[in-house]
Amino acid sequence: MLAAFRRGSPPGSTGDISAPIDAVDQRPGETTLTRVLRLPRGKHSSGPLKFSTDSRRRTWVSRAVLFAILCVQAALTLRMHNTAFEDEALYLYTGHLQIAHWLHGAALQGNYASYFSGAPVLYPVLGAAADAAGGLGAARAVSLLAMLATTGLLYSLTRRLFNERVGLCAAVIFSVTESALFLGNLATYDAPALCLLAVATWIVVRTATFRWPVYLLAALPITVAVATKYASALFVPTIVLLSALAAWPRRGRRALIPPVALTVVITGLLAAALHVAGPAYLTGVRFTTTARFAGTTPSLVLLRDSVKWGILPFALAVVGAIGYADRPRTEPGELIAPPGGRLRRIALGVVLTGTALLAPADQIHTHTLTSLWKHIGFGLFFAAPLAGVGLARIVGDHFRRAQVGIAIWGAALVLGMTQAGDLFGAWPSSTAFVSQLSRYLQPHAHYLVEVDEVPIYYLRQHADAQPGQFTSTYFIGYHTRQGQYLTGDAGYVAAIKAGYFRVVAYDGQVTPGLDNVLAAALRADPDYRLATSIPVNGGAVTYYVWVHQPARMPGRPAGAPAGNDRTAGPRPQRSSAPPATPSPGTP
Repeated sequence: MLAAFRRGSPPGSTGDISAPIDAVDQRPGETTLTRVLRLPRGKHSSGPLKFSTDSRRRTWVSRAVLFAILCVQAALTLRMHNTAFEDEALYLYTGHLQIAHWLHGAALQGNYASYFSGAPVLYPVLGAAADAAGGLGAARAVSLLAMLATTGLLYSLTRRLFNERVGLCAAVIFSVTESALFLGNLATYDAPALCLLAVATWIVVRTATFRWPVYLLAALPITVAVATKYASALFVPTIVLLSALAAWPRRGRRALIPPVALTVVITGLLAAALHVAGPAYLTGVRFTTTARFAGTTPSLVLLRDSVKWGILPFALAVVGAIGYADRPRTEPGELIAPPGGRLRRIALGVVLTGTALLAPADQIHTHTLTSLWKHIGFGLFFAAPLAGVGLARIVGDHFRRAQVGIAIWGAALVLGMTQAGDLFGAWPSSTAFVSQLSRYLQPHAHYLVEVDEVPIYYLRQHADAQPGQFTSTYFIGYHTRQGQYLTGDAGYVAAIKAGYFRVVAYDGQVTPGLDNVLAAALRADPDYRLATSIPVNGGAVTYYVWVHQPARMPGRPAGAPAGNDRTAGPRPQRSSAPPATPSPGTP
């Protein structure tokens, strides 16, 4: 490599390695010097050592690679198709009811704030607005955009914590995880909540060197994230600690101020939000998050699933944390963000990598499998920067072990695609069932459906399929004609014997024990007949639809069901309180 310098260039300037100097193209009275720059050899005869440098070309190349990563993530997400999941249906039709309540004063059909695990006035309204504009696909597109933004923010904050190479490695690993793909195609509040946490994390890293306390801006997206999904609070301490760790190399002990200030502001905002929201929201927080009922899933099952869904990114993060603590640079001369001392590097690795263990540890403690596959993704986002370091270390300087890195990414890709696809096909398609159910709708009739959120969502425009007409298999409160109040199996059987339900439908997937009780009661009742059996998912699941068709009685018009009119006889109450057993899909 040759570098030409005009006469008078000081020795030791750019290309400061001494080299022979020759005079060339001499003019009278002027001498041009040519300095030959010999770069030091890399290790293992890998050629001249290539120092990492910042440049406009390098920046645009990195952005192009990031764009390609996001395109792959979007394509892998959009390849999955299914009808609405019960959580999606619940939040979307609740959002529609909330919008109708605000605009037209319509009834809300329930006290959703008391048992939702997120504020019903936030994501459900956003999702319903998208659904009104473009259907379920548009609502799911909101989640896809949120997950793509999360990956982009991950790259940006990792680049500032380490460098561009590590940022790209972090993005390429996180973008193909099961959680990133699954949440990107699910119209629930998980993706927006994670995106808001990512925004807050980016703010504390980006403003770590600012003179003024701009990092306090992170308190707002943190507050909104926790309000959107209460379980997001589990990851707030990581962001607070990161505000100190990101600033420590440049600010020293003054970096201890941001976490204290952030804690005070976040606590104040959350307290004010709860005060304004009212006691129903506090009940919802306690019921779904802070005082949730303990489950019965064995710890070994939860541990197995945690390993299955997060082992590869977590293992890379462990490798990265150990490697970064031992040596901050992958190759000599590599440009990286100021690493600080070894104690700071160890703390950064422990905080970010350890966050991946928070959700599994919490759910193992409570023996709860609910939404574990979604919550793991939150922890993997915070561990991803160290996973990027781990992948960069494995690949090595000058891409010496590029084939190993490609193999690791290929394994992550296959795992993520397979796991996300399996999860997205885990619930049965409801297209044929909803079509059949719509044939039996009647004014003021009542319907017992195992997962009633789905038909409520799809039939919400039908005057004879309003939320108050549906009862799920999670909870019933039934008053008999003798004034007795019954719940559980007894309540369902009594309602069936009284002919209260026009339609009873179940598939044996969510409440199989109760479904067996319902089947026996329906077979024993001559006024109910099995109208249709609908096999779905290749016959793996079958919907059973029973219809109440009593014999025609004297003085009663044909086709009018006996005993299930809204104005005739007792009827079960659709309780605004949470069901005795929370929905398996509700986090």
